[in-house]
Amino acid sequence: MQRLSNRSKLTALFTVLLCMLTAFPALGQVTITPAMRKAENALRVKIVRAGNWFAQGKIDDSADLVEEVQKEFEEQMKGADQQRLALYSKVYNMLKKAHALLELEGIVLPELKEPMIARPMPKPVVPVNPGDAPAMLMEVPEGKVSFVNHITPILMAKCGNCHVRQARGMFSMESFETLMKGPDAGVVIFPKDSAGSRIIEVIESGDMPRGGLKVSNVELAVLKKWIDEGAEFDADDPKALLVDLNPEASVGDLPVVKPMKSTGTETVSFKNDVAPILMQNCASCHGFGDRPSGRFDLASFSAMMRGGENGPPILPGNPDESFLVKKLLGTGGGERMPRGRDPLDDAQMETITTWIKEGATFDGLDFSTNIRRVVAIAIAENSTHEELAAQRTALAASNWNLAMPGINHATADTTNFHLLGTQTESQLKTYGTQAEEIAKKVQIALKLPTESPLLKGKITLYFFNQRYDYGEFGTMIEERSIPRQWKGHFNFDIVDAYGTVLIPRSDDYTFDGLIAEHLAGIHARSLGDVPAWFSNGVSRVIAAKIVKDDARINGWKDVINTAASRAAKSSDIVTGKLGGEDGSLLSYSYVQFLMSNSARWNTLVKSVGNGAKFSDAFVNAYGDTPEKISEIWWKTGS
Repeated sequence: MQRLSNRSKLTALFTVLLCMLTAFPALGQVTITPAMRKAENALRVKIVRAGNWFAQGKIDDSADLVEEVQKEFEEQMKGADQQRLALYSKVYNMLKKAHALLELEGIVLPELKEPMIARPMPKPVVPVNPGDAPAMLMEVPEGKVSFVNHITPILMAKCGNCHVRQARGMFSMESFETLMKGPDAGVVIFPKDSAGSRIIEVIESGDMPRGGLKVSNVELAVLKKWIDEGAEFDADDPKALLVDLNPEASVGDLPVVKPMKSTGTETVSFKNDVAPILMQNCASCHGFGDRPSGRFDLASFSAMMRGGENGPPILPGNPDESFLVKKLLGTGGGERMPRGRDPLDDAQMETITTWIKEGATFDGLDFSTNIRRVVAIAIAENSTHEELAAQRTALAASNWNLAMPGINHATADTTNFHLLGTQTESQLKTYGTQAEEIAKKVQIALKLPTESPLLKGKITLYFFNQRYDYGEFGTMIEERSIPRQWKGHFNFDIVDAYGTVLIPRSDDYTFDGLIAEHLAGIHARSLGDVPAWFSNGVSRVIAAKIVKDDARINGWKDVINTAASRAAKSSDIVTGKLGGEDGSLLSYSYVQFLMSNSARWNTLVKSVGNGAKFSDAFVNAYGDTPEKISEIWWKTGS
């Protein structure tokens, strides 16, 4: 046994789990002798004793006894038939639970093997490391063609100028996702059908690629083989840029400039200082249109750094040779930029050149975020509570008019909320008073100061009497369909913070339950760049804690097992593979499990709230990744 660290006690959870265990289903008609029952009972007694020691804080003693029981169990399972397996199923189940809880305390025990016929394991998938392929393909690979190692270099080298760096013909190959989507004219790659794939047709005809670049016979054969094998993607994120999948590959005949995150040491901020200058002076020609001038697109930071027809406009660390600076100074040939406007003043040029000199880094949330939104988020972050509340109030009116054109509405304001709906102002004020009471309970449950606002800038609450109106809000404001079973939902993205409420007309759910869920979830998201499973889980745990008479909330625990049956593995909620209501239910269970260790949970929340990256904060608090810890949660059956 190896002791990794000394952790706080999971007393209640351990005790409850051991008391509530149930036997495995019988594997057949069992005939058990008294001696066999006595031996099995002795093992269960020892595990209960280990649980008592665990409850008393004797973690090492508990672990030693569990390890002893495991050895005896494995010895008694040698050559066991189905009858003995059925008898000892309780012992195995108890050992499995004990393992899971001791692992969370930093205890590493010998592997506990399930006492049953081994099932054949699937062949492991060997991960592909970008950059393993040779610079130039000299022959068709004998094995399976890799998108990352074989296809990406071909696309970047031969199609990069027009379709990776740009999107000529409205066709972008900047990621696997956009490649498979194809242009507006239709899909160009049909898996397992290279002969019918448009991309092969235009290459064989000589129509593509243009500009003097040619696809060799070997490269063409590799493309065909990859398509005929199913056009599979062998990395993690199909949205990842090709330049990130294979950094060693060149893009056409022009250099590649990879976007870089801020180090925190820069004196000039992109989001606060540079982006506003670009939006004010350049966006009318180079932002958000289908055909930005010169193919230089300011729709996102990654698009900006990729550049247009003249290649990357910015060379980090070298403002004098950066094409953007030359064009702004009028020394880059052609017309001085910005076209039709006064040249940038000395202070603005100093800001841009200093930013480039310091590495031209990005301090926003995501390289793909629309730069206009990057600016809006920065403004919100730098606003006072009152300023941000006023901005959100104006945004709420705009959202209502977009979703409900021509439908009159009333408004009301309280300490924490701006409320809108077709109800009377008096009714909205009543809702506001009720929401404030719930807000205090949420603050207490989350250990937040009740004398301060729950959130900087207030929270907007939209109230709908009809599901149709609620659905229209989702369609017009969020550009999605609202799931039929939803009674409301929340959203937070710094610029805006709101909850939607479909007014209850029966006892199926309560106003208090919805508001509690919204407020807890919004607070969780406001901590930082947290994953959806985290905020969804927090929202439900807190709602269940403070609202006891809500049939919808009380029913969650009854359907968790059903949701779990639809998950392939525990990490599906962490990776986002299991979404919707099932994902939210399991997030609720997982976060409840994480919260059971208050010391670790408080460490996680404090670290994220202080600006730490969520993944790093989680490992620091729990000793491993969310995916790995979810395996422990899964074993407990929580």
